Amino acid sequence: MDLSSIEIFQAVASHCSVTKAAAAVGRVPSNVTTRIQQLEEDLGVALFCRDGKKMSLTREGSIFLSYATSSF
Repeated sequence: MDLSSIEIFQAVASHCSVTKAAAAVGRVPSNVTTRIQQLEEDLGVALFCRDGKKMSLTREGSIFLSYATSSF
């Protein structure tokens, strides 16, 4: 986990969309998806519920977002 992954996570959480988050952080959507999957694997929890193209935070994702927001 690095600062870039946390910034990407925050963007997806804010935009509820990989495509919109990718545009916001200047990355391609596939990179954003890969980074989120790696972060979830590193943490051992699902951070997002996926419903088609819309994403919402899981309980664990909300907890991590509050940590990420206050720490970085």
